[in-house]
Amino acid sequence: MSRAHWWRLIGPPLLAAAVLVAGTPAVALGAYQASIDVNTTAFNPPCDGDVNNIVPKMMTAARAAYVRLGHAATAYTGVDFTRARTLARTPFDWGYYVHSHGDYYWNSTDARRYTGFREDSGDCSQAVVFSKDIKAKRVGRQSNLVFVSTCHAADANTTMPDAFAIAKTKGFGANVLGPEFYVGYVGLQWDSDEWTFEQRFWNGLATGKSVGASFDVAMLGAFNAPGFDADWWGTYQWMGVAGPWTTCRNCI
Repeated sequence: MSRAHWWRLIGPPLLAAAVLVAGTPAVALGAYQASIDVNTTAFNPPCDGDVNNIVPKMMTAARAAYVRLGHAATAYTGVDFTRARTLARTPFDWGYYVHSHGDYYWNSTDARRYTGFREDSGDCSQAVVFSKDIKAKRVGRQSNLVFVSTCHAADANTTMPDAFAIAKTKGFGANVLGPEFYVGYVGLQWDSDEWTFEQRFWNGLATGKSVGASFDVAMLGAFNAPGFDADWWGTYQWMGVAGPWTTCRNCI
């Protein structure tokens, strides 16, 4: 996740649409845990030379969206977002969002690479949370909406969806793959473009669109980088509501 274009202005229509993220009442459902991990320190002084005001907005918007979908959602940043704390929570998470630096990192333990992202920890020495770490904690656990807001999270060789037991398959039809959806960015992307995408995605869900339709709307944003790209896997027509499917699979 590079910082070079985080500061570029986002047009008024998107800023106005963001009101939906904060203003729509939450769905009244069971308390399904969701964690929102946001690396603020890496994108601000002293770790980065420029102040980045977008990252806190990402955290606020993501948490509001997960609450609206019926999750008991809590946001973590600074010293509360560490590798150890993330892995302690992940067995109980139905939903998960993370914004951080991401890459296909080398793991010296078994001498291979995995998709991963960096903790915050409140300092500039930030350990990597590898996909294999998450997978080991989540064996047998179902995932709902997983949004990995980092570079390389949706590259062709990403290992992160599997960590959350989401196959790299696109299911069209509400009964295909279950109540699950994974979103990530392809290649290197700027924070400003990710924020544009995320506002549109969360607002799509807030206005009653499916996760897949919300992704499609988000991809129509006015991005600064001509090569902006993201990808998804899961059930296109699922409405994003927290928890397992019941007899009413399309209910919101």
